[in-house]
Amino acid sequence: MNLLRHAWRALRREALAGDLLTVFAALVLGVAVMTAVGTLVNRVNLALTGSAAEMLGGDLGVAGRDDPPAAFAEEAQRRGLAHTRLASFGSVLFQGDASQMASIKAVEAGYPLRGALRVRATPGGALIADAGMPAKGQAYADPRLLQALGLKAGDDLEFGAGTLRIAGIIESEPDAGGDLLTLSPTLLVNRADVEGTGLLGPGSRINYRLMFAGPATDIAAFRQWLLPQVKGMRLLSVNDTQRGVRQAFDLAGRFLGLSALLAVLLAGVATALAANRFALRRIDQVAILRCLGARQRDILAGLALQLLMLAVPACAIGIGLGMAAQEGLVQVLGSLVPQRLPLPEAMPALTGAGIGLLLLFGFGLPPLLRLRGVPPMRVLNRSFAALPPASLLAYVAALAASLVLAVQVTGDLKLALWVLGGLAGLAVAAGVVGFLLLQLLRGLQHRLHGNWRLGLAALTRRRMLAVMQLVGLSLSLCALLLLAVIGPGLLQQWRERLPADTPNYFLINIQPEQRDSVLAALQGLGADDASIEPMATGRLIAINGKPPLRVDRTPADDSQPQGEGQRDDDDENRPLNFSWRSTFPPANTLLNGTFWTPDSTAAEASVEIGWAKRYGVYPGDRITIAVGEQEREFSVTSVRKADWNTFRPNFFVLLNPNAVGDTPHNLLSAFHLPAGQAAGLGALVRGQPNLSLLDVDAVISQVRDVMERVAQAVQLVMVFSLLAGVLVLLAALQATAGERRYDSAVLRTLGATRRQLRGAVLVEFGALGALAALLAVGAAAVIGVAVSQKVFELPLLPPWPGLVLGGLLGIGLSLLAGWLGTRRILHTPPALALRET
Repeated sequence: MNLLRHAWRALRREALAGDLLTVFAALVLGVAVMTAVGTLVNRVNLALTGSAAEMLGGDLGVAGRDDPPAAFAEEAQRRGLAHTRLASFGSVLFQGDASQMASIKAVEAGYPLRGALRVRATPGGALIADAGMPAKGQAYADPRLLQALGLKAGDDLEFGAGTLRIAGIIESEPDAGGDLLTLSPTLLVNRADVEGTGLLGPGSRINYRLMFAGPATDIAAFRQWLLPQVKGMRLLSVNDTQRGVRQAFDLAGRFLGLSALLAVLLAGVATALAANRFALRRIDQVAILRCLGARQRDILAGLALQLLMLAVPACAIGIGLGMAAQEGLVQVLGSLVPQRLPLPEAMPALTGAGIGLLLLFGFGLPPLLRLRGVPPMRVLNRSFAALPPASLLAYVAALAASLVLAVQVTGDLKLALWVLGGLAGLAVAAGVVGFLLLQLLRGLQHRLHGNWRLGLAALTRRRMLAVMQLVGLSLSLCALLLLAVIGPGLLQQWRERLPADTPNYFLINIQPEQRDSVLAALQGLGADDASIEPMATGRLIAINGKPPLRVDRTPADDSQPQGEGQRDDDDENRPLNFSWRSTFPPANTLLNGTFWTPDSTAAEASVEIGWAKRYGVYPGDRITIAVGEQEREFSVTSVRKADWNTFRPNFFVLLNPNAVGDTPHNLLSAFHLPAGQAAGLGALVRGQPNLSLLDVDAVISQVRDVMERVAQAVQLVMVFSLLAGVLVLLAALQATAGERRYDSAVLRTLGATRRQLRGAVLVEFGALGALAALLAVGAAAVIGVAVSQKVFELPLLPPWPGLVLGGLLGIGLSLLAGWLGTRRILHTPPALALRET
């Protein structure tokens, strides 16, 4: 027998059969969603890695609050490395009555070392691709800064005690650090213009950088030389760039990965159900071929070739559809991804094709293996062989391989384990519960009457098929609930992190004697939620009477200078900002211990969980903080978790206000002002020059824009997952279509009426749908809460109304499918139905 020709003829003859179409559609969906998500992640990672040095402005850097020593530059020059110095700080710029918080960047000759500074002399004018640093007395400005101050290129800008001429408009700057969210627009100046301006006073919080560039091997050797020298500073490398983009895309990738994982799993379930039906309908064909002398291996090879021939065009269409979908994702995500994405590598498409083959052979081949147990003498016997151990192993191997490929594509093992583990647990629970209930119904069947007896008898007569149908229905309904109810709930929780009254302005460096006047002025401007909190700066000098040591550093490491892994704000020798209050802070959650009462006078402290883990601090420990010449010891009484995404002031260490004494401090305020009511802030800051105003309204708008773009991208990927879920639902409901047709024909021959048959089918599908909905609703609630807390870190409560409504819709779909399937059967003559089955 020519296997290839036989398989091709059989495939052409049965290409439009429902089972093969279901397998084909499942393969297309699985390949498409994996290709789309995998290609997008691959292109973004390539862009972030390839442009890292350009976004850093060099290959290596040293940053700190103090200007790096000249010895660093001298050593770099001796090694043949290029270097340049930068100084950056925030300052409020004024022009007439207008004011704007700006990020001042003072540069020297050689800037930038990597990448190019692009400016335009006028809006829409010729682009200067490599402008270099501005000349003395000139500056390059961000368009947002010019718009806020009402300036244009060529105008003079008040700067310190003098003015600077705006010589160019910044198109792009190479060392923006890849931050998705820029707090304030940039003003690029010559460093010589900053000296003597008075802008580098005590409240300026200047940050110095010394950047280096050169061959990779020389940079690596120079970094080793720098490590012992950078105590109190931090090294900058390409790993520090693109942090904002990476974090934002990481969260977007989690939402996309959730939809992709569900789509792949559902495609696998649909493939398994359709392949099982495909194999079931070929029992007679296999038995006849065996009677004619065909060998088992030839028969199985021919069936496998049919599926393989089906998979080739399915994978090709899926890859094409996935590539088109990822282009749509790029457009939807917009600024969330880098502007210049490279061409994708071949690996995501190959992984998508691999997913297709896994779906085919991992979930489609095991039912075919059962045909090996069909002997020639069973040509008239419709019973199906038991599932061999090899098929079970194939299912397990397919699930494991799918998990590995899904993790490779989405890059999130925790998400894959929680989602796939939860659905696997649902499949096991549905199988066990379904088998036990069918066993129970089998004993009670004789006590039932009418439609209930006929419908439930059909379930108990085909127990294994009914259990498989229940598992498929439960998985499809659960996945649809996760996508349609839990997914939007997670996105809504994410959005609610930034309510409408989120603080959009910060006022810092307020002196204690200015508290009442500043608060009154803010309330007069309409900032009804304005509050003023103290902030002091000290040093952590002891924990339980011993020098502080981070738990991820050994005493030997502590004797070594700070290296690349230690950021300046993480070093125990760096300043510690802390505050005090008598009530528990908002946007915080108490994890351990007790917070002090307002009338307590004990020296108590509350620490944030991240800081507590860093130093291994627990309730009952003692911390000693030095402020100037004063040293005070506090007992840690509580550990809390702060929500750092609320744009409200949060501190690692909070103290009991009745125990801080006369600790020197400043005040800060975070408040919300509606659009159009912030004009008076400029006058407030101008009248009290020590105040520093930080406008984060643009940042909040960008964050909300990111949320909306991620939500749109997730909805696009969810289309594939929802289609896969509907496919599973249809495959599960059609799993016993042939058997029902045969049973109905026999019952009609024996005198059953159409009304009785329709009622029996509705009972059968209603029972399956109700049990599947009950299991799916419970599983969706458990999986949703686990994923929200363990993966997304969002406090999601089970949305019971939506879940219950989804379960009821699932029951309705099950009944509708039973009713529609019965209509065709009831209009088919019994003799014809018996011949077709």
